[in-house]
Amino acid sequence: MKIQKFTEGPDSLIQQVEQQWLQPLYDYVATEFSKTWLPSHDHTHHLRVWTFAKDLAEALQREGCQFSKTQLEQLIIAVFFHDTGLTRTLDASHGKESREICKKFLEKHASMPAEGLQEILDAVEKHDDKSYPQRIPHGKKLPVDLLTMLAVCDDLDAFGAIGVFRYLEIYVRRGIAMESLAGKAIENLEKRFINLSSHYGKLEGFIQEQEKRCRYTLDFFRALDKQIRQDHGLWAEKGLVAVVNILLEKVLHKKIHFARFPENPGSDAPGKKYFQDLQIELSLYSF
Repeated sequence: MKIQKFTEGPDSLIQQVEQQWLQPLYDYVATEFSKTWLPSHDHTHHLRVWTFAKDLAEALQREGCQFSKTQLEQLIIAVFFHDTGLTRTLDASHGKESREICKKFLEKHASMPAEGLQEILDAVEKHDDKSYPQRIPHGKKLPVDLLTMLAVCDDLDAFGAIGVFRYLEIYVRRGIAMESLAGKAIENLEKRFINLSSHYGKLEGFIQEQEKRCRYTLDFFRALDKQIRQDHGLWAEKGLVAVVNILLEKVLHKKIHFARFPENPGSDAPGKKYFQDLQIELSLYSF
């Protein structure tokens, strides 16, 4: 199945890079995940992160930042391998495993200088450091290094209706209790947005769009936490608790990919709205 190309224009460097790398990378990563059931972080996640990476690169270009074809090749390769290590471990240190999978691919397929390959591998390994050790003072140049762009664009997939599902699946799979899941998701979301703003606050239009997406996910988990407290657990058959139960039942137990849900499996207004929003988002990443 061919992947939809998102970038227009025959002279676009991004389009040239996609024509060379997108389908082979997508197919390779899909094969890596073929025996691992983790819809929130599988090959479709990597495709979404690449879409965010393109949006960010184009926003940076409008601010005068320039990218070579080699830099964009490094970016697309790093994007498509950053979470492949989750096929071997769900631990937060999966970047090390991702590095090894990426290294195996590069040994057979890449044709760039050795230092370029090393930069890819380092970014893949270090992308998931959620302590966010790097901060840039206000007024400094916009960062265009591979690690920063990869880490930020990976964060962006945690926003929106898809982001809601991502938190639910990966946190449950990591053994986080549902009673504390919403609070942990809220804390994590706030850190992700602060990190985004600290690096790319000058990109006003880009930041405004991502803030809306982040707010959606924050509002969901705040409302979920409130309902859990009011209803004393996850037994309610209405509201966002029902949404959570539907997602976990269909995905974790019945192994139905969330991209294949019926449009409105929710039984009340909050449920219907969430699943409508999910379908709208998924349509943006159609193949």
